Amino acid sequence: MTTALPYKEKTLFVAGSLFFLLIFIASLWFQQVLCVAVPFALVAALFFLRDVRIPFYLLMFSIPFSINLQEMTGIGLDFPDEPLMLSLTVFFVFFALQNFREIGFSQWLQNPLIRILLISFLWMAVTVVFSTNPALSSKYLLKRIWFLLPFLCFPIIFFQDKKNIKRAFTYMFAPLLLIIFIVLYRFSALGFRFEDVHDPIQPFFQNHVMYGSMISCFVPLIAGAIFLNRRFGFSWIILVGAMLVFLAGVYFSYSRAAWMAVVFALITMACIRFRVMPYAMLFFYAVVLSAVLWLSNNNQYLNYRPKFEKTIMHASLSDHIMATIQGTDISSAERYYRWIAAVRMSVDHPLTGVGPNNFYDNYKHYTIAAYKTWVSRNMERSTTHNYFLFMLVEQGYPALILYALLIFMIFYYGQKVYHRQTERFDRVVVMSAICMIAALFVNNFFSELLETDKIGSLFLLGIALIIAIDMKSKIRMKDLSLV
Repeated sequence: MTTALPYKEKTLFVAGSLFFLLIFIASLWFQQVLCVAVPFALVAALFFLRDVRIPFYLLMFSIPFSINLQEMTGIGLDFPDEPLMLSLTVFFVFFALQNFREIGFSQWLQNPLIRILLISFLWMAVTVVFSTNPALSSKYLLKRIWFLLPFLCFPIIFFQDKKNIKRAFTYMFAPLLLIIFIVLYRFSALGFRFEDVHDPIQPFFQNHVMYGSMISCFVPLIAGAIFLNRRFGFSWIILVGAMLVFLAGVYFSYSRAAWMAVVFALITMACIRFRVMPYAMLFFYAVVLSAVLWLSNNNQYLNYRPKFEKTIMHASLSDHIMATIQGTDISSAERYYRWIAAVRMSVDHPLTGVGPNNFYDNYKHYTIAAYKTWVSRNMERSTTHNYFLFMLVEQGYPALILYALLIFMIFYYGQKVYHRQTERFDRVVVMSAICMIAALFVNNFFSELLETDKIGSLFLLGIALIIAIDMKSKIRMKDLSLV
């Protein structure tokens, strides 16, 4: 039995080796180390093109592990998931061209969620034109493309197959569970002290809010997986144990929004079951709007300004919770500082905002000194800490209205899809996706996490799940009507 390579494969091997050697020499000569990755990228591309599901599953697996390279290399890139997102964006174009008729894009455009997302994207493109810094806004617009295609368009196609849903869940669940184990182990060595919450989550998460947000949003998915597995079976026991680990992770994230998100997900499940979720969201919008109008009347909000000398970072969890109730914790006070600035900015830029990715460069002129806190220097360059205001200040009132409409329609449409399903698997998956988005909505009400790879991906994947199952069930019903 010979072990020699065939002539064609030997030629290909030699040519590939020479190409790699030339790239390596060129990278050393021009001092461009990243050029070494080119041969590996080409090999990966050839491998991925054989089955486009491979890079999709690899992307799911990489999201929990991804880290931002800004501090290490000066490149604002999430690695390794962002290169995979770019790859899938390119692959989707070729995939769509090859399978245009089979995909049925005309049917996609009839879906209300896709319509709202498409209009939102087009409006974003308009705001880029009128941006205070079009260069920054254009980068933001491009990044939005390689979020929408890998996390919305591909999953709508793939998630019509039950096996692909299970695999996508597993490939994201397993590494996230491992990371929580690592974080809890590290944190236990520090005595789970509130003031030390930042270090154990590095380098996987930028802060404890993002960490708490991602794992709290994953809790409904694990609950759904538990319902779909045989009781007391091996997988069921693993998932129940994982649920306890995730809940411990949520608690020890010390993120108040994450705690609220888990509770809101449970409330959402009950509202969906009793078909009242749209009314609950309308009530929520009415309460928030009333509060805003009341606080803005005669500058009523100035009566609730924090006392600068009492607004501090608390060292213990109990003090932190008490300060939250009393309104003297630094994070809440800083949120008020940003929210007021955002509302005042919207007066000067009501229609198109200051442009995507431009809040930081514009907001300090609109702040009120009475709400200034110890962290108002904003060294991390964070934004509004509320996604509604984030849309308002950067893309104007149309973007704010479209986001509010999207959230309402997710629950309205999702509730209808849930009650239309006849198969248990589809019902559980739709409910899990809706509850995940509900948890994400709460987290995002106090942040702007949809722009991050870890949270923005879950939001779009949840929408894709609901749409895919609805499309699959409609095809099934059509087939039954033809019998």
